[in-house]
Amino acid sequence: MAITNLDFETIGERDLDQLKRDEVAEGITLDYKRDAYEPSDEGKRELLKDTSSFVNTAGGHIVIGMGEVEGLPINLIGLDLDVDGEMQRLENLFRTCLEPRVIGLRMRPVPLANGRRALVIRLPKSWNPPHAVLFKGSRRYFARNSSGAHEASVDELRVMFTASATIFDRIGEFHHRRQAAVHSGKTPIALAEPQLVLHVIPFSALGAGLSIDPRTMSGQALPPIFHWDNRNSYNFDGYLTTSGRDGHAGYVQVYRNGIVESAAGGISTVTERGPTLSAEDVEDQIATKVEHYLNALLHVEVPPPLAVLLAGVRMHGTAIVPRSAPYSEPLVPQSEPDMFFQPVIIEDYGSLEDYRQALKPVFDALWNAGGYPGSQSYGSDGQWRRRS
Repeated sequence: MAITNLDFETIGERDLDQLKRDEVAEGITLDYKRDAYEPSDEGKRELLKDTSSFVNTAGGHIVIGMGEVEGLPINLIGLDLDVDGEMQRLENLFRTCLEPRVIGLRMRPVPLANGRRALVIRLPKSWNPPHAVLFKGSRRYFARNSSGAHEASVDELRVMFTASATIFDRIGEFHHRRQAAVHSGKTPIALAEPQLVLHVIPFSALGAGLSIDPRTMSGQALPPIFHWDNRNSYNFDGYLTTSGRDGHAGYVQVYRNGIVESAAGGISTVTERGPTLSAEDVEDQIATKVEHYLNALLHVEVPPPLAVLLAGVRMHGTAIVPRSAPYSEPLVPQSEPDMFFQPVIIEDYGSLEDYRQALKPVFDALWNAGGYPGSQSYGSDGQWRRRS
């Protein structure tokens, strides 16, 4: 039995004992430590080396409080120390001595029958490698093989840097390909002009192994952008919700790999000066729907990080305006049909306020398109200030 696929929040003594009974050996994704990492410089180096080697390679687990002989677990003895304080110490080291910061690293104390606690560290495979160990003026990179952690070779570093660049390329390619499909009318429901397309793309969706059962999306709040209710169905790609009709419609497609696509059409208001689109309405729709979609992905334990990408489709002639724009204020109609906004990376699940802050570059660009220096929804300190 491996602990890789177990719900991390439910791992208990029985699961750790099972590793011993099944003689699950140390390897690329698993390491046992009988004792806690020493607070000495040497102990800190060992912790950081082990951590970076896992996240730079394939991810995995460190089980602290498990004795081993030649890589096989022999006794689960736990730790005779303040485990909560130890977790804080390790967290401080992870935060200050690993660059870039590791996203999704989790620690769980496991109570044992002997009154002690073991400590399990779950280390995700990083989608932004390589992670360097910064300690005592040095900068070193580590990788991992079946024999354990080792300093990364030039070839291994080349692969890590290439993998990091490739994931961003693939995210951009998917977004552009799907935007082109919406532009050409290849959508589950007819969408009038102009249109917006929103993608939430887990980095793990573009790797191997992530697969979502579409039935797990049932009961989740998945209304399309610019809509508040929806009809639910299943299709070849996964789980689909739709809303509206006669072009003033929208849909959400949750793909089996965890990617969420939301699109809406007919989103502008027709005025005597031409079609307009309220910047505040777009901000509210994108922020609240991103929160809904991320909550749905969190529900099925899709790991962060995730990319959020927004595109305007067939926007030519539409002007971005504030809700209270004076009639005398000149409009700035869009001269190009399509608008691609800067991708935003969500490093961890959070609150609506967290997502609003993360989306600020997107909203600034939206207001720029209307002739404004930036989003009017944020104060001079960069914090969200507008009440919806």
